[in-house]
Amino acid sequence: MKHIATIAAGCAVLAACQTYPDRHAPPGGPRASAAAPAPDFVTGVCGECHAVTSDTVSLDPQAPGFADIANSPGLTRATLVTFLSDAHNYPMQMDVDLIEEDIELVADYMLTLRSDDYVKRPS
Repeated sequence: MKHIATIAAGCAVLAACQTYPDRHAPPGGPRASAAAPAPDFVTGVCGECHAVTSDTVSLDPQAPGFADIANSPGLTRATLVTFLSDAHNYPMQMDVDLIEEDIELVADYMLTLRSDDYVKRPS
């Protein structure tokens, strides 16, 4: 009887160690909506106020998160670049002058945060 109990316990331990594929992940690799890490420039210049990744909250409650911006209805790369190019569009607190190369970097990164299943977090 002791042997059966030992074998049963061993089987239970081995079964607990078995791994299963993520049923929620799409076939072929990681989630398509997983964004690349924020570039250092974006984190350094924008991250003091904005949430620059989709899993964080903006430090300044008046500063929208980049995921919120990227998932705004009607936003295109062209409209985002236009907004970022004109410092007069910025709120008073956002006193940043970006050169064209930086604008392209910020816009391209922000658009990686788009997601078909995006849900805006409560602020």
